[in-house]
Amino acid sequence: MSMTIEKMLQESVLRGSSLPTPTYIVSKPILEENIASLQEALRSRFRRFIVGYSYKTNYASAVVRMVHRKGAYAEVVSPMELAYARKFVHDSNIIYNGVIQDVNGKVQVALNGGIVNVENMTELRLINSRLGELHTVGNIGIRVNLPMTGMDRSRFGIEINPDTVSAIKELDNILVSSVHCHVAFSRSLDTWAEKTHRMARIAKMLGAGIIDLGGRMYGPMNPELAAQFDCEIPTFQDYADCIYDALSDYYSDADMPAIIVEPGTTLISNAQSLLTTVVDIKTVCGKTVCTLDAKKLDITVIGESTKTFPYYVINHGGGRVADASLCGCTCLESDRLVDGYTGPLSVGDQVLFDNVGAYSNVLSPRFIRGTPSMMVYEPGAGFFLVKNRDSMETMFGEYW
Repeated sequence: MSMTIEKMLQESVLRGSSLPTPTYIVSKPILEENIASLQEALRSRFRRFIVGYSYKTNYASAVVRMVHRKGAYAEVVSPMELAYARKFVHDSNIIYNGVIQDVNGKVQVALNGGIVNVENMTELRLINSRLGELHTVGNIGIRVNLPMTGMDRSRFGIEINPDTVSAIKELDNILVSSVHCHVAFSRSLDTWAEKTHRMARIAKMLGAGIIDLGGRMYGPMNPELAAQFDCEIPTFQDYADCIYDALSDYYSDADMPAIIVEPGTTLISNAQSLLTTVVDIKTVCGKTVCTLDAKKLDITVIGESTKTFPYYVINHGGGRVADASLCGCTCLESDRLVDGYTGPLSVGDQVLFDNVGAYSNVLSPRFIRGTPSMMVYEPGAGFFLVKNRDSMETMFGEYW
């Protein structure tokens, strides 16, 4: 089902509903379609692959349950996320990355069949010592510091040079099972081709049978959002073909390593919207200002984005505005979600912001007004509340 049809269905249902706002709406069919499409693309090229869902992108329990039902692993980066992931999956379906030191947690995951990628030599040596105390050998991965053409050097990962390779190979309780990278500055196919070539060479050097290429793919998105990028948006099949072509320079189909990708934004962005209500319309110095019951911080990564999120006005009244600003409910002058809107709008109308699944509810701060509630939408079944909106108790009850 296409995203445009999905939004039309949402609008038609919302016209006859009175959902409390502000609320995030997660579309079950869109999320499931995204996961299935990525899996299908990878399956067309690789016999062994894993899709690891990045918990930090959006760890709403309704979201991770849907993700795991479709067969994706949990990709976590902290002890907190590990404890949370264990509510949903066994350690054998967890990929544990991250900078936070957690020697015991990472050793447990590795010995229980999960995938662990360590990003510094200090923790790697501590893990080796812990495995020695347990009189066992563990399959452990190495996060690689990967220099990329035209990009700033990342602070994460272990730089691969003769000294570090020698030091890694001297750790007698560790078998290097995987190599991992995450290139944060680009989603382009050229970047994926370059990092895959580099990772293949490192995997052969360290004898790793798994290559974890991290995240940073484009995913399906609203055409209005796609038009704001200065490139053609690659498909999942484009990424799968790109990875395969690069690895084919080093491996035959028979000895092709297992491939891991760790999408988060890629899968969830277009599967979640934010529904808001217009609570006031006024004119100030000849300018129309419309106030919503949500805030800009609810839809963007810490409130900053160079992109304009697509939005839909769900009109209940008969009013109309011209060149209006749609503003958030906080006291910040910068809390503006839309500028220059002309069209139907009345107090009580609703505005649905699209493509806001990534980092929105995770990073939405409890500033002035708490985080919105969350619902799951399923065609034919309707809306199901899966998270309450913050209350005074949830916001202030943690202090004493």
